Amino acid sequence: MAMVHVTMNEWDKPSPETLARIAALDGRPIDFSDIPEATPEELKEIRRQSLENRKKRMFSLRLNNATIEWWQQLGMGYTGIMARLLEEAKTHPEWIKKCL
Repeated sequence: MAMVHVTMNEWDKPSPETLARIAALDGRPIDFSDIPEATPEELKEIRRQSLENRKKRMFSLRLNNATIEWWQQLGMGYTGIMARLLEEAKTHPEWIKKCL
């Protein structure tokens, strides 16, 4: 059985071909034989790291009214979109240079 690997960002729209490939996988059994069972210690460490990675700090930013209204028109979750955009900017230094 061939391994299927698809990597997407949250904001990517999957192509019809990708959606068809994913749909074709529905109901296929997953082969766990090559994955060792996690020990209780490993599970505890995974949980600790997961909780640690979810911690967020409050951050304040001053924006003009027009900018705030533009973001708010995106609706519920607009602050999450802002956060993801800032996270993505870390991997695109050219975006930062453009704004300096």
